[in-house]
Amino acid sequence: MRGHAGSGRAMLAGLLFCGFMGSLGGTAAADESDACLSAPLDGQKLQKAGKLLDAHDKFNACARKTCPTEIVQYCTRQLSAVEEALPTVVMAARDEDGHDLVDVRVSIDGKPPVPMSARAISMDPGPHKFVFERGSADAGKAVDQQVILREGEKHREVVVTFALKAKTMAVPAPTPIVTERPVPAAAWVSGAIGIAGFAVLATFGSIGVSDRSSEHCDTGCPQSQKSSVDSDFRVADIGIGVGAVGVALATVLFLSRPTVEVASPPVPGAPSAGASRHGTLLGLDVDVRGTPGGGVAVLGGRF
Repeated sequence: MRGHAGSGRAMLAGLLFCGFMGSLGGTAAADESDACLSAPLDGQKLQKAGKLLDAHDKFNACARKTCPTEIVQYCTRQLSAVEEALPTVVMAARDEDGHDLVDVRVSIDGKPPVPMSARAISMDPGPHKFVFERGSADAGKAVDQQVILREGEKHREVVVTFALKAKTMAVPAPTPIVTERPVPAAAWVSGAIGIAGFAVLATFGSIGVSDRSSEHCDTGCPQSQKSSVDSDFRVADIGIGVGAVGVALATVLFLSRPTVEVASPPVPGAPSAGASRHGTLLGLDVDVRGTPGGGVAVLGGRF
């Protein structure tokens, strides 16, 4: 490597000497000749120092056809080598959703910010600091990016992401609180039992009256027939007692039922106003139907 570097310096010195001798032939182009002679040496120093952009400018200056042929050929070769070694970067700015942003300015290594370019730019190898700033929509917001560029690295991506503005979170509307006074199941059962008791009263009372009339027990009848009629009336008495207690208990439970708050819609399938429940109680058909604020029990059967 030392021998190669020494031969390179010797070649450059020889080219500069030839160029210097050639420039002695006239004074009109003295300034231009000085540039042709100094540019190769300055470019070589800058290239070794890693300042490839400045070296590129120097070699580009001495690669012009107005310089001596030997110098043009040397500078052209060096210019190609520098261009190959120059790293390039491609910048991009996006929001959190991945959308490209166009209202972005960038400052590189403390220089004044300029609009971000979509094209690759050449830079010297080494560490660099990029500061991206958005436009008026997010004034004052900046995103820094520190990168190290390596010699010969091409199209290095420098991508930053800007946080979106604080999104307004939709506050769900409060669930309306509905108050209800549901009828407890015990009230339904008690009412049904009371209705069944009155049904027993009506049934066996009618049977007892009919039997007493048909058997003439009101004027006198055999003891066996009188016992049967008395049994019907005793069952009727039990029915009226059960009916009175059931209806009274159902009334108390219905009137004293508590008020509750319902924060969610009724569960599908739950009984509501207009819904009905059907079943049997003591051999009788019982149909309980809910109504707004209460309910109705319908008792049916065959006698």
